[in-house]
Amino acid sequence: MRYSEKDIRNIPLTEFMAALGEKPVKSFEDMKLYYAPQRDDPEPMLVVDTNTNRWYDHAIDQSGDIVDLAALKMNPNLYKDPRDFILKYMNEYEQGKELSAMARRPQQPTIINLDIKKVKLTDFMKALGQEHPVAADGNLRIYNAPYDTNPGPTMVINTETNLWRDTKSGAYGGIYDLAYELTGSCNMSELNRYIAAQMSAIRKVEVRQEPEISKPKRGMRL
Repeated sequence: MRYSEKDIRNIPLTEFMAALGEKPVKSFEDMKLYYAPQRDDPEPMLVVDTNTNRWYDHAIDQSGDIVDLAALKMNPNLYKDPRDFILKYMNEYEQGKELSAMARRPQQPTIINLDIKKVKLTDFMKALGQEHPVAADGNLRIYNAPYDTNPGPTMVINTETNLWRDTKSGAYGGIYDLAYELTGSCNMSELNRYIAAQMSAIRKVEVRQEPEISKPKRGMRL
């Protein structure tokens, strides 16, 4: 899962605390007691109410929601908006959980009759619904960023290198990096399937799972 700004208010504070590396010291029904993530206290002083999804800090007699807590924790030299801080930590946390789950899950090979590394980014953008760029300058094509909640003409594709960059966020890379920005997944099989599914809108693409080879049963020894 990849969080966006519209999801922030619904993120459980317990999940955000986990993303910050904090575990509850004690639990009392709907209340969980933590060490305050913004201080190095000798005693746990921060209580999270899982019912209201708010926190209360006994040390400073202050309460708030996830945005207020992020504002206390973040480094103001690195972040201007606590929402950016929340999204960074939560998305990295979700990616870590996804990688852990992927490592435990046996992967069934996916067969795709498409050489994804050779797909032109301009064709991929057509498949995503942007038939033409907003503007063009030599070998550069400018598009509305499809992964941005407030899309604007910030995504630039270099048709010679088949790479892209975002002039607002600084993100850049190839087609897999673009697919990651769109899905939030770092699972290569999932990215392959996503790209193939999108490309099927403008060309015939076959995606199928490789059948499992059943192991021969061991014969009975007499």
